[in-house]
Amino acid sequence: DRTIKDVSTVQKTAEGVAVHVDNSVEAKKVFAIVENCQTGQCNCMSAETKAKVTGMEVVQGEDGTQIHIAGDLSPEEITAAMARSTKTL
Repeated sequence: DRTIKDVSTVQKTAEGVAVHVDNSVEAKKVFAIVENCQTGQCNCMSAETKAKVTGMEVVQGEDGTQIHIAGDLSPEEITAAMARSTKTL
């Protein structure tokens, strides 16, 4: 079973971090993951990491879906959080 870490790459951006999810994953599944994250229903991020997040946005493109996470975050923090995700895609 694939999880978010298996189908995405993480990059540092000027605003924070961008997670690029490849187009083998339906955009609605990415939206659902982000919604759970925004409402505190996921426990992937540590409290310390959650506190650094100032915003989250999902952008759908031709080559996949991107999650833009704003805040003073490192790609390593987000990669570690994604590794803890158990949601099957």
